Amino acid sequence: MPSARVFWPPDGIKAVLRCPRRGAGWPPDASHHRRDACPAPTAFVGGGWRWVMARQKRSAKSGVRVRKINVAPPNAIRRDEIVEEIVDHLRPWKDHKGNAAITAQVNQELDVLLKLTPLQTKLYDRARNRDHAHQLDSALTELETLLASAPGLLAWFLFDPLPPVTMTEDGVLMQPMPPPIDDIERAYRKHADAFAAELKRLRKVCARAIGPGLGHHPNYDHAKQMCASFARGLMLGLSDRKITGTKDDAFRTIAGLLYEAISGQHDADLKRACDSVLRNTRGPELV
Repeated sequence: MPSARVFWPPDGIKAVLRCPRRGAGWPPDASHHRRDACPAPTAFVGGGWRWVMARQKRSAKSGVRVRKINVAPPNAIRRDEIVEEIVDHLRPWKDHKGNAAITAQVNQELDVLLKLTPLQTKLYDRARNRDHAHQLDSALTELETLLASAPGLLAWFLFDPLPPVTMTEDGVLMQPMPPPIDDIERAYRKHADAFAAELKRLRKVCARAIGPGLGHHPNYDHAKQMCASFARGLMLGLSDRKITGTKDDAFRTIAGLLYEAISGQHDADLKRACDSVLRNTRGPELV
């Protein structure tokens, strides 16, 4: 990756500062620091970084198969039945809580699960992250090339370290007395180096997203994994029963019921997902 040095004006800062027309706000010599109003150059104004979540469709030509998770919960009557079954499998309840309190907590966790599962699936889409990282890395490479080849005056204004020009009430542009040129060079270098370091950091993130990748394998079943994690969390927070991966025991039964609640699929066996959660022993725990 090009270093910050390539962002240096080709003719050097001294040449830029000593040219006949230095730009709006810069004093023609050191004898004064006031000039009449004149059109100021266009300045870059940034409003800060903003997270944008956009829905994208993957082209069929990409050749990448991504598991599609359909969140299709059953009707309200069946949901109530599922919640009732989960509450029953949580017996004996922790801290002598009543049926109403346990039911309310299960409904609350189920609502979270219904919202979180599709978001988790989209967030950890490895192929989608890799495709975008390729595009972003190409754009960053082009940006570095353009910065390295920027003409001297443009390069100066891109990383201008001088205090901004202000305007008085009578329409006169004012700028503080500039520091020595050596100090200006050091300030310019610091500004350019910081930007180059940020570009390098972004390219490292892209490299990680491209290989080994950010997110899960396309065959990873987010819905089943989330249901197993939430089942463990419900048992830890609401039940005095021991959590085991035995078939027909409470943990796997509750995980299957949660999966039915978000997918509509009845009697699904979540053995693999439950075993994975037990191995990792990290699931959302209720406080």
